[in-house]
Amino acid sequence: MDKKYDAIVVGAGLGGMSAATFLARCGKKVLLLERHHVPGGYASSFRRGRFEFDASLHVLSGIGVPGKRGRLFEYLDFLGVASRVEFIPLNELYRVIDDRIDVTIPPDWEEAIAALAGRFPREADGIRDFFALMKQLARDLSGVFMAAKKRAADLTPESFPAFSRWGMKTYGEARDHFFRDEDLKSAVSPFWSYLGLPPSKVPFHMMASCWDALLKQHPMHIRGRNQALSNAFLETFAESGGEVRLGCGARRIVLKDGAVRAVITDEDEEVETRVVVSNASIPSTLSDLVGIGQVPEAYSRQVNSRQIGFSTVNVYAGLDCPPEAVGATTHENFIHFGNRIEEAWQTAFTLEPPRGMLFTSYTASDPEFSPPGTAAIVMTAASYARPWYLVPPERYVEEKNAFAASMFDQAERYFPGLRDHIEVVEVATPLTNMRYTGNPGGSIYGFDQYLSDSGLLRLGNRSPLDGLYFASAWTLPGGGYQTCMTSGFLAGSMALKKLA
Repeated sequence: MDKKYDAIVVGAGLGGMSAATFLARCGKKVLLLERHHVPGGYASSFRRGRFEFDASLHVLSGIGVPGKRGRLFEYLDFLGVASRVEFIPLNELYRVIDDRIDVTIPPDWEEAIAALAGRFPREADGIRDFFALMKQLARDLSGVFMAAKKRAADLTPESFPAFSRWGMKTYGEARDHFFRDEDLKSAVSPFWSYLGLPPSKVPFHMMASCWDALLKQHPMHIRGRNQALSNAFLETFAESGGEVRLGCGARRIVLKDGAVRAVITDEDEEVETRVVVSNASIPSTLSDLVGIGQVPEAYSRQVNSRQIGFSTVNVYAGLDCPPEAVGATTHENFIHFGNRIEEAWQTAFTLEPPRGMLFTSYTASDPEFSPPGTAAIVMTAASYARPWYLVPPERYVEEKNAFAASMFDQAERYFPGLRDHIEVVEVATPLTNMRYTGNPGGSIYGFDQYLSDSGLLRLGNRSPLDGLYFASAWTLPGGGYQTCMTSGFLAGSMALKKLA
């Protein structure tokens, strides 16, 4: 390893690999440090028996289809990553199931509207108006970001009317304005779990962008699991001249007069650089790598005022039967994530059985995901880390297995016979997420994305320290696969200007 690089990227999650590959493709000498032995962070996979599971990916937005490609695909194509990955279109957006409804939403704007209007004919006009507003709000939000970036004179309420009226409303406020039927409200609300807050708290503009990203450009999965995407990034990075060190993280960022000067690795090597892009969480970067004493007090207050976002309990199960044998024929299934959303979120602060969960049937969308005649499913429940901290070590396995058992109880109401076909099972808690990613609280979306910490109010990619940038879910534009890769592009672009 050389002793001097143009840039050092700390962490090989999607944000870090995106920034590192972008800088390497632009001709910079880049070192990528990753403490784990495999790249990807949450975008990785693992094996149990004859099954290989995705750690986290449910659906991927921003790809599009041939002839109508999305922005993420165009970015991956520019990097040289897209051609190394096979994207699989999903036949349904999601299925939502609870005590009163069972609704499947197609992956297309007009088809989704038609499906909901057919199921709730008395609300048909409101459905059309609501979806039209979401489409306009998503466009406005993109325009607001561009205008703010350029400091444009047209950043006015008249230029972005949907954002001006609805941009600071919650999804619950907007949904309740258009709909009266509680079952319809349930049917359009499950995406809260993709953003980390219930409808009463999640920003409407974020939910509108989520709907727009998935319906405009078709939801996708990845052949070979999300590890294939991470591996493609790493291969492209190496071919572009980048150097990666797996199993070797960063111990400290060295500053001089408030500016980045070097990084000390886990192997106690000091490597000179003017630029560091941190894919680690913002709190960990400042406390562990920089040192709070070197961070401006005002910025520390900004960071400390934010709340660590939720984590998950994941139950990974390999079944000895095909998915149709237990009725798991839809990729993405939200169980009680419609009519019990507020309860599900409140329960996430406890170790009580979850009030709702996500049931993903990977083999239903990709028969090659698991061995012939089998199925790979993952059940996901929202869970904050605090209650798990309080479990004595000698009771931890018992508690996590009891939690998983309650998830099987709930799933078997809609997928009967599930337990009878279990071949392998693995349970991951927020503590598991912390162990493998280093994220405080095992957070999957960074800071909770309240109105006060989303959109233009999210912490930016540029730190107050000269030469230090952030690329992760903890900064702009927020949590999620597409957004983390976008974060890497934003941080990489800023770093490139610094190096010019």
